Amino acid sequence: MQGRWQPVLFMGVTTLVPLLAWLGGAALALVTLRRGPLEGFVTMAAASLALGVGLAAMGANPVVSALGVLEYWGPVYVLAWVLRVTVSLPLAMMASAAMAAVVLVGWHVLVTDPVAFWERSLGPLAQGENATGMMEALLPVMSGYWVLGLWSLVLGSLLLGRWWQALLYNPGGFRAEFHALRLDWRLGAAALAAMLGATFTGPGLVHDLSLLASGVFTIQALAVAHGLRAVTGWHRAVLIPVYVLLPFLFKLYALAGIADTWFDLRARWRHSSGSGG
Repeated sequence: MQGRWQPVLFMGVTTLVPLLAWLGGAALALVTLRRGPLEGFVTMAAASLALGVGLAAMGANPVVSALGVLEYWGPVYVLAWVLRVTVSLPLAMMASAAMAAVVLVGWHVLVTDPVAFWERSLGPLAQGENATGMMEALLPVMSGYWVLGLWSLVLGSLLLGRWWQALLYNPGGFRAEFHALRLDWRLGAAALAAMLGATFTGPGLVHDLSLLASGVFTIQALAVAHGLRAVTGWHRAVLIPVYVLLPFLFKLYALAGIADTWFDLRARWRHSSGSGG
């Protein structure tokens, strides 16, 4: 935050390092949140240009590489702008879900045979004798997991950028904001409908939308877990199994998040604790 070129350099370097790309997105979110959309756009454009030049020097196609990065940086920038204007984490979350849902719908409209597309894209890994039973089962739902993964990366960068902003300029602000995160009950109803519909339709658009909905409300479930821990005063260590079990109880967490949109579990727990005291 001390100048314009520091975040540009940071974004470029972290994007080139495996597993650190989301830190670059968080830097973009922080710049946009703090300095505004114009500065965020300039930072994103400069980082894309610098990254393209660096990749070209290494022999990669700079245009393809830059477009691939913007596929991730672009949504981070837009959502940071939304969060800055609305000052509402739930609205930014719902905007992220809407953007991802539009991508999924557009994908299924444009790609008539997703399985064939992923077979071509993954090459020998998904074809012929090299294809495992797990890969064959994954191909029909690969589109949903692809969008879910990209959405998770974008949202993770946004939340990290928001946390950095709070650490620098509003200590404790992100903690209160995340603990209070609660989405609209109508979105919860739509998510539940998609999850129920996916059990009957099988692989396809509805199934992919249900994966996205599960991801969205898993975040709310995590907010509930953090909020309850704060209310009870339990040690932070109680959250370790929550995150360890997340991949295995993904849909169950989503259902807990949906239930919170209707029953406000944190408020009920606070009321119960207050009554009991």
